[in-house]
Amino acid sequence: MEGGSTRLARWLPWSWPVLLTVLITAPLLAPGYVVGYDMVFVPDLTLRLDLFGVTTALPRAVPSDVLVAVLDELLGGQLLNKLVLVAIPLLSGLGMTALWRHLRLGGPLAGAAATTLYVWNPFVAERFHLGAWALLLGYAALPWLVRAALRVRQGEGWPGFLLASAGCALTASGGITGLLVAAAVLLWPKQTPGRGTVRLTRMVLVGAAALNAPWVVAGVARVVAATSDPAAVRAFAARDEGYGGTLPTLLTLGGVWNADVVPGSRGQLVPVVLGYLVLMVAIAGVVIWWRRPERLVRGLVVLGLLGLVVGMAGVVAPGVLAWAVREVPGAGLFRDGQRYLGPLVLLESLGFGVALAAVLRVVPMKWMVGATAALIPIAAMPSLAGGDGLKPAQYPADWAQARRALASDKATGEFIPWPFESYRAPAWNGRRPVLDPMPRYFSRPSIVPDELIVDGRRLAGEDPRATAIATALRESVRSGVDPAQALQQQGVGWVVVDRDAGGPSPRELTPQLIEEFSGPTVIVYRIAGSPAEQDARPWAVVLVLAAWTLAGAVLAAAAVGTITERKRVRSSL
Repeated sequence: MEGGSTRLARWLPWSWPVLLTVLITAPLLAPGYVVGYDMVFVPDLTLRLDLFGVTTALPRAVPSDVLVAVLDELLGGQLLNKLVLVAIPLLSGLGMTALWRHLRLGGPLAGAAATTLYVWNPFVAERFHLGAWALLLGYAALPWLVRAALRVRQGEGWPGFLLASAGCALTASGGITGLLVAAAVLLWPKQTPGRGTVRLTRMVLVGAAALNAPWVVAGVARVVAATSDPAAVRAFAARDEGYGGTLPTLLTLGGVWNADVVPGSRGQLVPVVLGYLVLMVAIAGVVIWWRRPERLVRGLVVLGLLGLVVGMAGVVAPGVLAWAVREVPGAGLFRDGQRYLGPLVLLESLGFGVALAAVLRVVPMKWMVGATAALIPIAAMPSLAGGDGLKPAQYPADWAQARRALASDKATGEFIPWPFESYRAPAWNGRRPVLDPMPRYFSRPSIVPDELIVDGRRLAGEDPRATAIATALRESVRSGVDPAQALQQQGVGWVVVDRDAGGPSPRELTPQLIEEFSGPTVIVYRIAGSPAEQDARPWAVVLVLAAWTLAGAVLAAAAVGTITERKRVRSSL
C-alpha cells in the first residue's frame, strides 16, 4: 500500500499538466485549422526571404514565421497548428512542475496548485484567444528557463538554458522577457563560486542574446526608423475588467487591450471573489517564501513589479509613452504592456503553491484541501475549457487553386490582398476575426497592410510601402484616379481578392486588371504592365542572414550539448 502511494505521489504531478492540456485543447484537435486574430496557420507556408524580416515592414513575426515555414515542410501546417496548441499548456504545466520539484518548496499537491494557476489564468486565456501563440510558447519556456538558470549557477545545465532562451526568443517581447528573467536569476545575488562558473554564466548570457539576434537585426536593418503611431498607446493600454481598476485587473493577471477576447466570466461576482482569493493567497505565499534564505524570490518580485509598471504605463503615463513610441525606435514594443506579465504570473503561481504548502502542513484532510485549492483557478475562469470558443475551420477549396495559379505565372511583382485591410471575419471561419491569411497562404511575397482599426479608430502603420498603397487606394476612391501606376511603383503586380470579405471590386478603381483565376471565394488579378523593381538592399540581407547564422549556431550547440549531457548522465548511472 505504501509503495502504491509513493508511485501515485511520483506520477501525479506529471499527469496533472497532461489533464489540464486535454481539458483546454481536446475540441481543438478535430480536423481543420484553428485560426483567430494573430494565430494564422496555413497548409504550407513557403520559406521566403521576406519571412526573415528583409522588408520595409516591422519584423513582427520574426523568427516565428521562419520556424513555421521550416517545420510545416516536415509536419504539414494542420498538424503543426495542433502541436502548437497542445504545446502551450503542456510545456507550461510540465515546466512549472519541474521548477517546483527543483525548488523543493512543498509537496506534490501544492505543486499541482501552482501548476494549475500557471496554466489556467486570464493572461493565458486572453492571449490564447488573441492568437499570440509564439508569445505563449515563450511564456511556457519561462519556468524551464528559471530552472536551467539555477543549474547554470551550479556549473551545469547550460544546454537547457539556451533551449529555453530560444523558446522565449520566438517574439521580440518574449525575448526581452526571457533576457530579463535570465539576467535576474544568474546575476543577482552576485555569484561567489569559482571562475569557471562565472565564465559559464557570461557565455550563456551571450548565447541568449545571440538567439534574439534575428529579430533585433531585422528591426535595425530597416530603411526607416521603427517608430509607431502615438495614438496606439491608448488603444493598446491595459483595461479594467471589472476588478476595481486597471491595477487590480493586472494583479489578477488580466487586462488585455482587446475587450472582445476577455473571457465572459471575468468581472462576474464569483470569478471576482475567486480571483482576489487567489491573489491574496499568492501574496501570502510570496511573503512566506521571502523569509526563507532562498534569494530567487527577490529577483522574481522585482521582475513582477517591473511587468506591472510596463503594464500600467499606457494608463498612468500615456503622454510619456506616446512620445517614446513616436520618437524612440523600438519603443512600440511596450505599447501593449500587458504582454509582459509573464514573470508576475510565474511569481504568483509559485506563491500560491508556497501558501498552500504551509496550510497543508497544519490541516487535516490534506488531499481534499489540496485538490480544492488546485481547482480554484479553473472555477474562476471555466470558459478556458475547450479553447474558449475557438473552433477548427477549413480553408475554401478554391484557395489552393488560386495559389497554384499565382505561383505558376512567371510575371514579376508582389501581390496585395483585397480589401487592403489587416483583419477579416470570414464565413469559413465562423465569422471569427483573423489576421488576413492570404499573405501566408500564397507562395508569392506580398505587401501586408499594417494599419489597425481599434475601437473605430484607424491607427497608422509602420511600413512606408503599405502606407503608400493604402493612400493611393483611398485617393482613388475619393477622386477617381486610377491607382495602377501607384501600385506598380511600389512593386505590386497582382491583386488577390477575398470575395468573402465584401467591399467594392478592385475593377471599379482600375481597368488595368487581367483576371487570371476566379473561384467562389477568391479572384486573382494581374496588373497590366511591369511593376517597378524595389531596392534589394543586399547589405540588409547579409546582416539578417548573419544574425540567423549566429542564432542557428548557438541553437545547434545547445542541441549537441543536450545529447552529450544525457549520454554523460546515463554513463554515470
